[in-house]
Amino acid sequence: MNLQGDFEGLTLASILQLLCNDQKTGILTVTNGEDSSRVFFDQGTIVYATSHLKHSRLGFLMQNSGVISGQQLSKCLAYARDNKLHLGKVLVQKGYISEETLKKYNTKQVELILYDLLLWEKGKFEYKDDRLNLTNMIVTQLNPIKLILEASRRIDELSVLKKVIPSDKLVFKMSGKVHSKEEIKLNANEWRVLSLIDGTRSVRQVITESAYDEFAVYKIIFSVISSGLIEQKQEVVLVNGNEGNNLSGILTMFNDIFKAMEKNLSAEIGEKAMEIFKETQSGLPPDFQTILMDYRIENQKNSNLQVVETAIARLDTFPDNQKEFLIKGFVAYCSLILKKAGDILGKKPVNNILIDIEKVLDYINKYQSSSNDKDRIVTDLNALISQTRADFNLSAKNTKGKKSLFSLFSR
Repeated sequence: MNLQGDFEGLTLASILQLLCNDQKTGILTVTNGEDSSRVFFDQGTIVYATSHLKHSRLGFLMQNSGVISGQQLSKCLAYARDNKLHLGKVLVQKGYISEETLKKYNTKQVELILYDLLLWEKGKFEYKDDRLNLTNMIVTQLNPIKLILEASRRIDELSVLKKVIPSDKLVFKMSGKVHSKEEIKLNANEWRVLSLIDGTRSVRQVITESAYDEFAVYKIIFSVISSGLIEQKQEVVLVNGNEGNNLSGILTMFNDIFKAMEKNLSAEIGEKAMEIFKETQSGLPPDFQTILMDYRIENQKNSNLQVVETAIARLDTFPDNQKEFLIKGFVAYCSLILKKAGDILGKKPVNNILIDIEKVLDYINKYQSSSNDKDRIVTDLNALISQTRADFNLSAKNTKGKKSLFSLFSR
């Protein structure tokens, strides 16, 4: 029996279940770009697996758990390589581990390979019936159904983690809220991941360099975010040229504008401030109302970015220039909010909002290089500010009490 093709989502789990139910004996090879793994079946039971991933290697697992030292691992790896022996057997022969420990970690290695495979969203697979030569292998006995159930649990948990960490391209930095290591209680794995978070590495780079599996790294990053040790590195990236439809910079800027508005409105009318944001949406074109359907002012920029990209993909008429479409729509949204706020609250609160918007624009002008998108947004919003002041007969000289520019970004 030969099977091959592409898979997406839970299709790979279905393939494992099929091979188990049919009590197959052979090898399943799964690839995704340069990543590859092999799973060995013996009468429907998974008995072995191999992977290119470092975190799935036997020696790494044992060293990371403190079962063997780095020196012992290096010594046994060299001996195993020179004598063409299995590392696990060499570790047992040298007396560094027991047979029972070897079987335990071999099973753990196979489980990690399979959990990682079942997190793959797409790839290619090929299964071939084959006689297995298990002579030099440390075999295990794993039921694919139990593995699939545990993998499904991890997938569900990972989907929750990704609401806080929606992209592996995000970069995190130390928050500066903890002043000494004595204040931090982390295990060795958490320290390893935390040591790689330096404001330059993306989540994907942290996963690669830590050599831990994706699920473990996401859990650790989520944990240290929750404890306040790290925070997302916020950057506005607005570039010239044809960079595709990278909407991140635009969303960052308007998120800051909306938070400045919401801060002032909440100070005046409390929780009812959010009603102004909701009510004014009805005055926008239908397509932009679709964009804002799941957009939340209180959400982080990256969560809203996912919402906007998903909403754009749902539109019946796909915008040719997504950036221009967003800029025009968000400026119109700002205009409606300002008008509604002025009608309800009067001149002074509106002018306070305009002053804070100007602070955001000053920050962008000062710290971000010039680009077509940035210049367009700044120009359009400055024009809106001038028009709003004219509509409400406001003077630009009115100011509020002095506050730090960065207070706008502390929420």
